[in-house]
Amino acid sequence: MKRTVLYIILFSINIVFSQYRNYSSQPYSLPDLLIWENDTIQIQTFPLECLPKFDQKNLFDNKEVKPECWGCLKNYIAEWKIINSELYLSNIYSYNFKKDSIKTDLNKLFPHKTKNNLVLVDWYSGSLFVPKGEHIWMSQSPGFPIYESEWELNIEKGQIENMELENGNYYKSIYTKNTKNLITFIENNLDQKTINELKNKKISIYLKTGKSKYDFSISKIKGIANKNLETKLVEVLNKLPDYDYYFRHGEALNIIFSITFIDNRP
Repeated sequence: MKRTVLYIILFSINIVFSQYRNYSSQPYSLPDLLIWENDTIQIQTFPLECLPKFDQKNLFDNKEVKPECWGCLKNYIAEWKIINSELYLSNIYSYNFKKDSIKTDLNKLFPHKTKNNLVLVDWYSGSLFVPKGEHIWMSQSPGFPIYESEWELNIEKGQIENMELENGNYYKSIYTKNTKNLITFIENNLDQKTINELKNKKISIYLKTGKSKYDFSISKIKGIANKNLETKLVEVLNKLPDYDYYFRHGEALNIIFSITFIDNRP
């Protein structure tokens, strides 16, 4: 019986973000709030950023408001409402609202558009993504969740034209749930001569996710100077039956998982 010869010493995640079309869906930001169908939902789409000549420094009558989290870009949390298939702005709170109680006077910011403390979002045309279901966290700092499902609301000048629910936004394989499974797969698919050639080598493998669980790729391999040995390892990795995929706001995220292992047999 072939003994286990590969030992994991490190597992880390690096994320390469998809390119987003505008500031309304930047990845590193405090969530806004959407009130819809009696639920208050955190969203990562920001229609306020698409307001012509928008400057968040002018939201709070020159009162200095700074976010208190690493990497955060916004100093505010906007609150939105969907009423009769129309999108309205209902509040703009400071990031520290629970401490400083600062929020925007919508009548001053929109003197000719505010009615019953609501502002029709007629400057925004595009998609509003509303998360639904379970989620997983990707990256720890600043971090953001990827949800199992998302509503995509297509909006034209504040009017909701149509809505579509996208399910199955992510798949997490056994090889990232427990990286020992990846090591076992490699070991079971290499011949003994090749396994012996790995002795005392520290090898880093970088696997990149794609649009489905079959659309993954080997980004690079470090630690193997012998090209033939590297080719054999790549051939084995290409035999993986499936791998992870992740979608956010309708776009596939290219996420690179790096795993480093070493055969430290005596």
